[in-house]
Amino acid sequence: MEQNVYRNELERLRFTEKGKAALTDALMAEQTAGESHRHVRWMKRGVAAALAAVLLVGTAAAVAGSLWENYFGSLDQGQQEVLESLSKGLPAAVTSNGATITPLDAFGAKGVLYLMLEVEAPAGTVLPVLDEEEAVYWLSGGVDPAVRMRLETADGREREDISYSTDVTCLEDDDPADNKIIVVVNLSADQDLSGLTLHIPGLWRWETDNTFTPIFTGDFSFLISENMGKGSAVTLDVDGVTTQTPWGPITLQTMELSPLGIRWSYRIDDATARAAEQAAEEMSQDQNGMSVQAADGSQLAMEVSITPDAPVSVVLKDGTQMSVSGGFAGEEDGIQVCSGAFAAPVDLSQADYLLWGDTEIPLN
Repeated sequence: MEQNVYRNELERLRFTEKGKAALTDALMAEQTAGESHRHVRWMKRGVAAALAAVLLVGTAAAVAGSLWENYFGSLDQGQQEVLESLSKGLPAAVTSNGATITPLDAFGAKGVLYLMLEVEAPAGTVLPVLDEEEAVYWLSGGVDPAVRMRLETADGREREDISYSTDVTCLEDDDPADNKIIVVVNLSADQDLSGLTLHIPGLWRWETDNTFTPIFTGDFSFLISENMGKGSAVTLDVDGVTTQTPWGPITLQTMELSPLGIRWSYRIDDATARAAEQAAEEMSQDQNGMSVQAADGSQLAMEVSITPDAPVSVVLKDGTQMSVSGGFAGEEDGIQVCSGAFAAPVDLSQADYLLWGDTEIPLN
């Protein structure tokens, strides 16, 4: 996972800048070992078998749904229809330095994108199943811009004014002796992604010691459709809605709901902020001089601060609660700005209300 993801997570518990940088490096190394099993889901049968099965069904929604069930798990008819409604335009395959990356399907809504790709390494290269306790396949070679998967404008300039997190999940284990794998790229951003280009610099093995071994490199760019997910997001009237935290109330300003996730902003009441600061000071004192070790071996002191927040979820009419996770969290002009994605597309026609902390927000 890219370094900016961890910086977003560290906004919840803030440290000195040097301490944050050192802890970010440590988290990146640990996350590879600790989270890789969750992010690497190898298919038992492969996409080719799934495509053969859907020929018997014959609908576009069924085709998309069967492909994505290898990623999300079982999808009901409503979810399949939602997924299909968010699929508008697919970029062409790109070949570079003997390797080819082919989009198989894509869908998204506002600041969320799911892109399924067949990655074909140069002839003679074998892409075996990796032991996720040792390494995972990744579409970036680290945080250096020259080898980092990134969002660009149409003219190839990197978009530096957008915050986003990236996840890559390997799907196929159909033939571990060939040169192909299928991966899903999931992007979550604080701005609309339509019309931007996703640049992929190649394929790497990301080892648990946080080193990257290139398998192939090249120039692979994919335009995100401007019509993807158009009109699917709903802006809710939530300004002034409050919920309680352990330190006091926080107050919503904006909230935008889509079938893929939620984006929201809120302000922290003054008394709540003071209570959180006092709690953070007490935590810092209890640390008794705890520090984090930097790459050069030096010890850096950590100063902890607390950002009061509350979990967000959608409650369906049957009582099912769909929570959001991942995404990003940050601060803009004193306002907390957050996003989260659902574990699978949600049929909002079946939604009853939103739950922010213990506060119910009606959706009808």
